[in-house]
Amino acid sequence: MWSHLLWTFLLLLFHDVDWITGAGSFDCPSRFGYFADRRECTKYYICNFGFGVQQECPNGLQFSTRLRNCDWTRNVNCTQYPGVAYREGEDSYPPWIPAEPTEAPTSPDIFLFPPVNSRFPQILAQAPQRTTTTSKPELQACPALPCSSDTCKGPNCRCGSSDIPGGLDPEETPQMVLLTFENAITEWSYSVYENLLRDDRLNPNGCRIKASFFVSHEWTDYSSVQTLYSKGHEVDVLGVTLQYDENRTSQSWERETVGMRKILHNFSNISAAEIVGVRAPYLTIGGEDQFKMMYMNDFFFDSSMPVFESEPPFFPFTLDCRINNYCMIDPCPNNSYPGIWELPLIMWTDLSGSRCNTVDSCTDASSAPEVFELLMSNFERHYSTNRAPFNVFITPAWFAKEVNARGFRKFLDTILEHKDVYFVTGMQAIEWMKAPTPTSQIKNFKPWQCADPPRTPPCDKPNICTPWFEKSKEIRSFKTCMPCPKNYPWLGNELGL
Repeated sequence: MWSHLLWTFLLLLFHDVDWITGAGSFDCPSRFGYFADRRECTKYYICNFGFGVQQECPNGLQFSTRLRNCDWTRNVNCTQYPGVAYREGEDSYPPWIPAEPTEAPTSPDIFLFPPVNSRFPQILAQAPQRTTTTSKPELQACPALPCSSDTCKGPNCRCGSSDIPGGLDPEETPQMVLLTFENAITEWSYSVYENLLRDDRLNPNGCRIKASFFVSHEWTDYSSVQTLYSKGHEVDVLGVTLQYDENRTSQSWERETVGMRKILHNFSNISAAEIVGVRAPYLTIGGEDQFKMMYMNDFFFDSSMPVFESEPPFFPFTLDCRINNYCMIDPCPNNSYPGIWELPLIMWTDLSGSRCNTVDSCTDASSAPEVFELLMSNFERHYSTNRAPFNVFITPAWFAKEVNARGFRKFLDTILEHKDVYFVTGMQAIEWMKAPTPTSQIKNFKPWQCADPPRTPPCDKPNICTPWFEKSKEIRSFKTCMPCPKNYPWLGNELGL
């Protein structure tokens, strides 16, 4: 109950009164999720613990019930009820009428990769090793001990702390920026990412800036995922369905996260051993069930945990030992999960002084200069103190508002003028935490160098697949450079057999 009240309090705290006007008139169809407004195609609601908060799509975009996100008007089927998203009095959402099926190309120049199963021994050989042992010990439900230098020794263990790893001075510490996106990767959102992560935006060592993508399944364009991965970006797991169940068991967590990893592996041709990060949908972590699942299935880090404000900010830590009172929202893990890292979500401050933990929820910036000021003021809180990793958690819909896009591009180009600011992935940040390297030597730090291990090529000539989706009794369409499945991949049938 207390966690429910805390969520409601945080929603009210993080958003101004105008933003939630009318929220009380909306009955959430389920306790968590994104839902279209009943009367206006441009508006939608975010539901957390049954409390609905209204948002409006920017610049004339409309809310897509398929993507659970804002999209171009031409892509949204909102004309079946002229002027409204629902008929009055309807309790359910209008059915999505799929477009006519598109025949899969048969041209011989379709770019296909060899079957995944034939490369499985190679995938296993690439699996990251959590310890120097050859087999993982069976996990016991063991309460975590208090964290200290006696109970937690590096490089694979780290207590929650604002202390700079390796005893470095701030001036010697590279400022890591963790740019993370979540939800489905669609053709529209890919165009946003392509613009932001251009090849001419480089870290000081001459390598392209990197980002991490926590991907959900429905409406994802797997050819775009493969292309992002080919450019050195990190692909992590959000889940297959994004449905929240507060009674979700470890087995349910496994179906969602391991299932999503299998789908990414099968249709984006990414080594399963490199998909090692997890974010809980709606940032609602799953306590012991989630982290037990992560440990037993070789996930390496979580990035779902908002932590209480500290001055200066927190560095990433592991779950070997007790995390004390860092975790803001229950259920928090209390047992020991050796080698599992947490990349915490550090609270931001908006221009009015209110707290927020995502860029989207900092709602008071209404012009490009104000957006730039919001981003820079929060960046400086890290850069001018201990240089703990600066997490930028953001969704693509935020960039549909041109002032946001312009302010963010200026922010990127401004901080990249610093010779000690690096945009890195979650795993690159963890590698630095395990081997703290001063800025003067960072160009020789192997995990951040440009020469990545060989990766899957970009998906330039994808198949257009139109499998049958049994759950919703409709045809779905997606692109992939892997062979098309007979059925739309889903829980328990990740291959689409």
